[in-house]
Amino acid sequence: MATKKNPRVIKFVLTDEDYVAFGRYRILYTAGGRKLVNRQRLTYLISGICIAALFTLFHADHQFTMIAYAVAAVIGIGGPIFSERLLLRQQDKAIKNSADTIERVHAVENVITIGDDALTTDAGEDHQSFDYKDIHLVDLTEEAIYVWMSETMIMPVPLHAFAGMDEMKEAYKLIRQKIKEAGGTLADDGK
Repeated sequence: MATKKNPRVIKFVLTDEDYVAFGRYRILYTAGGRKLVNRQRLTYLISGICIAALFTLFHADHQFTMIAYAVAAVIGIGGPIFSERLLLRQQDKAIKNSADTIERVHAVENVITIGDDALTTDAGEDHQSFDYKDIHLVDLTEEAIYVWMSETMIMPVPLHAFAGMDEMKEAYKLIRQKIKEAGGTLADDGK
């Protein structure tokens, strides 16, 4: 929660729901995520075409060939339509399955400080400071604020870190204001 003593200090621990929301955000709203979805769509389309071509070139029993064409149609048409949903489901399953593994990032309290000159993050032993002018993008969704520290490093600040959506929107506006004051340009300024 943003503390009453200092509304510019935000404390939270990321939950499984936060990881799922962050994964959904990455898949649906980042260039890398869209590329992954499009690659999967293309894979399904090519697979469907290859199956149909295989049974067109190499004749088999008529009934078996018709079943193969039906399977090719399901893969070639259904795969591209449901690629996004399939990726989201795979990601949710991977997060749930990783809950009890050694590879899982252990939950620690994150402290974000919206300072005058820099945005600082503290998570356990990890301390980082980012000049506002170097921040690429600040995005707001129903679940979190996503602060792009670089083109690949994204820091989620979840809704449960705030008293409510209004407080989260205020923090979002404050971060954007600090970036503009520091002379930074955001990737979505032209929108």
